[in-house]
This record gives sequence, C-alpha cells and structure tokens, in this order.
Amino acid sequence: MNLNKQYPLVLVVVFSMFICSLLVFYLQNLSSVKNVLAGQNQQDFTLILQKEGIIEDLSSEYSFTYEPLTYKVVYGENNIFRVMKNTRSIDIPMYSEGVAPNEMSEVAIDKNFSKQSDLTVGDSVDISNTSYFISGVFTLPDAVTPVVADNGITYKSTNQAFILCSEDLYSIWDEQERISYSGRFSEHLSEKQKQIFLEKMLMIPSVKSIVNKEDNPQILSSLIAKEKMFKVCLISALCFLIVTIVILLTTTIIQNINETKSDMGVFKALGYTTVQIAKRYLVVGVFVLIGGIIGYLTSYIISPLFINRINSTFLVPNVLQKFDTVQLILFTIIPALFFSILAFGIAVFTLRKPPLEMIHNAESVKLNVFVKRRRKIRETKPFKKIVFKSIVANNILLVLLALLTGFMASANLQIAFSLQAMADKVSSLTLKGVEYESNVRYKEARIMESLDSGIPYYAIDCKLEFPNGNVLNNGQFMTLSNSSSLFKLYSIQKQDNIDISKQEGIVVNDWMRKKYDLSIGDTVKIYINNDAYQLPIAAIEQSVYGEIVYSNFEIANKFGILEKEDYNGVFTDDNVEFDNKQHIFVSKYEDIIDSSSQQRGTYVVLSFLFIIIGLALSILTISIVIKVIISSNRKYFALMKAFGYTDSECNRIVLSGFRIIAYIGFIIGTIYAIILSKFLFDALAKSSTMAIPMTPDVKVIVLSLAIFAVSYEVIMLIYKKGFNAVSVQEVMMK
Repeated sequence: MNLNKQYPLVLVVVFSMFICSLLVFYLQNLSSVKNVLAGQNQQDFTLILQKEGIIEDLSSEYSFTYEPLTYKVVYGENNIFRVMKNTRSIDIPMYSEGVAPNEMSEVAIDKNFSKQSDLTVGDSVDISNTSYFISGVFTLPDAVTPVVADNGITYKSTNQAFILCSEDLYSIWDEQERISYSGRFSEHLSEKQKQIFLEKMLMIPSVKSIVNKEDNPQILSSLIAKEKMFKVCLISALCFLIVTIVILLTTTIIQNINETKSDMGVFKALGYTTVQIAKRYLVVGVFVLIGGIIGYLTSYIISPLFINRINSTFLVPNVLQKFDTVQLILFTIIPALFFSILAFGIAVFTLRKPPLEMIHNAESVKLNVFVKRRRKIRETKPFKKIVFKSIVANNILLVLLALLTGFMASANLQIAFSLQAMADKVSSLTLKGVEYESNVRYKEARIMESLDSGIPYYAIDCKLEFPNGNVLNNGQFMTLSNSSSLFKLYSIQKQDNIDISKQEGIVVNDWMRKKYDLSIGDTVKIYINNDAYQLPIAAIEQSVYGEIVYSNFEIANKFGILEKEDYNGVFTDDNVEFDNKQHIFVSKYEDIIDSSSQQRGTYVVLSFLFIIIGLALSILTISIVIKVIISSNRKYFALMKAFGYTDSECNRIVLSGFRIIAYIGFIIGTIYAIILSKFLFDALAKSSTMAIPMTPDVKVIVLSLAIFAVSYEVIMLIYKKGFNAVSVQEVMMK
C-alpha cells in the first residue's frame, strides 16, 4: 500500500483529527479558565439583601465568609464605567499586565476595554473629565459575562469598562452606590449541604435574592452552557468520524487485497503464512499517524484564533495553550496502533482462502438453498439488473460507504446551516412581539394610571418551584395590564398572540417548558417574600430564554400576590433617557437587538466545523467509493461493453445505482438531524439557560440536498474518464 495511492485515507484522518482536537482544545481551555477563576478565591454565590445588618447572623448560621461587593456607575460623554474598590479578598482580580492601583491618580481597566480601546499600562483614560494613569489590566472571576451599566444597555467593550481604584479615589465619585455580597461556604461543607443552605437563605424574608455561581449568568452559567454544547458537538463528530474511518479503512484493505489476490496466492503457495503476508498492512498505521500529526498540529496552530473568537463575548483571562507532547502521543500514536491492528486483522481474515483459489481469483461457493435460489432469480432477470446486484452483493462495504456519504452530508450540513441560522432565530423569537421603544423600570412603585403611550407592568423577584421538584431561585414574576400592543406574547401551540388579560393563571416560556418538563395545567409554586402562591400554567410563550413568568393584574390580586394595582415598569414608545435616581434600568429596542446577536460568532464557527465534516469528508468518501467501484468491477464493465452497451449505459447501470444508495443515506441523515435536533438539543436545554431552536427547516434540507447533489455529480464527471477507459483487452490481459 503506497502513500500516494492512499492519500484520500490520509486526508480523511487529517480532517478528522483537526476537527476533534480543535473541539478538545476549546474544552480544555474552558476547563483551564474555570480552574484559574477558582484559584482566585471565586465566590460560591451572590447575595442581595432587602434588609441590611443581618449579614453577620447569616454568615454565622450558614457557615460562609462574605465580602461587600460595592460599585458605582459613572456615565461619561462616550463611555460608561463601573468603578470598584481594589480591596477584594473574594473574586480576586487577575492582572495580565501591570499592578493594582494605589495612588489617587491611578486606575486599572479590564482586558476587553483595554484591547478595544488600544490602551495599555502607562497610558491614560478619562473618567468624569479627569485623566487617570493606567497601572494595570485585569479580569474578574465574578464578571465572566459582564454587566457594566445599570441602564439596561448590553455590554460593549468598545465603550464600557470595569475600573479598579483605591478607596480614597472611589470615595470621590458621588454616584449612588450599589451593594451586594460575595459569599464563600466553609470548605468542610458538602455540595448537598451548600445547596440546602442556599435554598434556606432564599426563604428568609430579608433576603432579596441569592444565586450560586453555576446559575449566575455573569459568573459561570454562560460558560457552562457553552461547554455542554461543545461536548455534544465533540461526541457527534467522534461518532461520524470513527465510523467513517473504520468503514473506509476496511474497504480500502479489502480492495487492495482483491487487486493483488493472485500475487498473494503465489506467496502463500511458496510457503509464506497468512500472518507474514498480512504484515504489510500494518503500514496503515503509518498513514493514520501522518494524517493524525498533520491534523493535530494544524489544529494546535489554529486553536488560539478559534478560542479567541468563541470567547470574544466573555471577560476571561488569557490561558495559553501549552503544547502537550503526551497528548500528541495519545491523539496520534494510539489511533495509529489501533488502526494498524485493525488493518492486520482485516487482512488476516480476508487472506484465509486457499492459494490456488487466490491465484486463479476464483470464489468457492457452497450450493446451499439460498445460493440456488439466487441463481434461479438471476436466470430470469435482465442482464443489467444482474450486473448491478452482483456488484452490490460483492461490495457490501461499498454500499455502507455510499450510504455514509449521503448520511454525513445530510446530517452535518443541516446541523451546520441550522446552527448558522440559530442566532437569527433567537433574535427573531426575541424581537417578535417587541414593539416598544423603551422598557422602563422604576425604583419606586407607582399607582395605576392611564398611560397614553405605554403598557404598565409590575415585576418582582421570586423563587419558582415546578411539579418535577426542580427550583428556579432567581426567577421573576411580572403582571401585565394587557398584551395586545407594544409587548406581545406569542403562543408556541397556536403561533398567535396570547391575550394576557384572559389567562386564568401564568404564562411560562418555551425554555422553561423544556427544562422543567412543563405543560398547560401544571401548577407552579411561586415564593415571593417568603409567601407561597400556587398558580396553574395557562399558556406557553415562544421565548427560548429568560426567567420571567407572566400573569395579569386580576390574577395577581385574586391570589394575593398584589394588594393593590400599582406598577413599577412600563413598556412605552417614548424615548426615555435613563435617570439613576428614579430608574433601575431603561432598556432600548436596539439594546435587545445587540444582546440577541452577540452569540452569532459561536454558532458560525461551529457551523463551519460541521460543514467540514459533512462536505469535505463526504466528497473524499464519494471519490473513494467511485474509485473502488471502477477498479474492483472492471470485468463487469468490459463484459457490458463487449455486449454492446455504450459508456453512457454502463455509467447509468452501475454508478446510478450507487447514486440512489447515496440519496437513501441522505434521507436517513435528514431523519437523524431531525431526531438530534428534537432530543439531543432539547436535553441540552435542561442543563443550560437557553432552549436551542434547532427545528427542521425545509429550506435547509433543500439547500443541503442541492450542495450534496452538485458535489456528487462533479465527482462522477471527474471519474467518468477512468470509467470509460476500461476495455475488454485490458481485462482479458489479466
């Protein structure tokens, strides 16, 4: 087996190793990032109190240490800064450049803002018309997914930044101070005890909210969700690629043995054992080794760009990808050894025939009842059908390989295009029903009044307990006056507007439905200020993320959640400007657009990987299938030409049959993609903060089919010349 003849096998290994190791590198990077964050005394939970002065009692009773997390938001002409004191003992800052600020003239800035603004240590930054010397560049363990401003504007590293400064400098700014607490449980507590303590503290009336770091989107929630998605992608890729390589390898070896069967028969007749002859196929391990090393090293070189692209929306420390010689050996030597042994075993099994039978290239057939029946059927069928059925019967692995080409192209291309469109679907689902200019949330509740240009609502933090026993600690209960204008909820069942004023219960979203196995009629227990309320689910709306449940004012009053009709927020067409003295936030329509499109880069990169799996490997596999068909069935082609069949007819009789098999594989791949979208990504929603809208799309199926069909036909045309070159003389000479 020469390398120049087996380059398709090497290329398949290169692509396979490249894709799998790239996914592994990213997962290792996430693991390293989480370890680095944990090494900075990262908090276990964030605590917000309704009543100050009880933190010491809570700390003693529930065995945790704490630290006040105070900050001020400074709004400049172009930039927004979250200013914090550089006195942390929990969530200790990590400095990638410089040192912590100590002087009144010094500040430190976060890594993302530093990069976007092209600022570094020694430069200066203007805050409130005063220029400050930059002493350091940092990241924070409690700001993985940053929220800088309180005004509802989505984080943008171009004009928003975290600032660390000395206590003296911090006291200069007179903006309102926000306060929460970072907590760390005692080391002797088990994970179960920690969870129990978190649930107990949430039931305390003076505790406004408490969120552990794994559920907190600003800390680890988004990171963990992305990690789980990449694990799903890695498992899917491994399954595709291992099956492809094993079938491809088996087909290649059997084909090579068939082409040299006579020569090997002579060797056996001369006294060489089957094991001695089969040793030559151990060289397959060299092909796999070469392809594996090329794929691994290419992936290692590309991985920093890939990781930075995926992590661009996070504020995480730079963790360098160190070259791991042991990992290289595990990723290349072990697969090479495995496939060498596999190739040797296949060769031994295939070469077990007697020498004379191999020399004459004959097949011994036992005349059992099935063989007699097949021969009888052959005698009554047209010649061209017999030819194709003989080719298929003698090349079962080719059939599997042809099925696999269609399957890979269909499944991977559809997943790729679905991932690429997923960001747009999330944006579409998020924006559907949003027809207001501003979402205004007030600090103080207001008495219900007639609003000319808005829909009033009342929102309050709550804990949600679902029928399956799961609990959502950081939920929100929102009562709406109506949902017929400006802000609409769309039903996933009927795809029409839900009239909130007519709902005799609450409305939950599609992510909650999937995560907590909910259906209409189920009862949800809602805890507000330590009081429990049981409300039925009246409808399910189409949002794929969010922790808000909706109701109307009448239901809220009826169940005693609200004592009077007042509101603390309004959806309005007015262009309201944020005022930190009266507003909690003012979220704009354009902010929602920015927020919903931030993750686009992740899905584009993932879709690119699946396109490589689906298209590149399918094209390589198609090439090998057609090549093997031509080389292993030359006698059939020659006989057909001798009987007067034209090149076009030979092509149609033989290759068209495999075309049909490939398209059958495409149909199976389509079914697989639908099942994967339905079950696997629904299961992923149970462990993440978003339901992934991977639904079957006719346009995607048609586009995938068109790409596969064009690729298949182009490969057919390339190999047509070799197919037509088969002659009777060539076969007779053999």
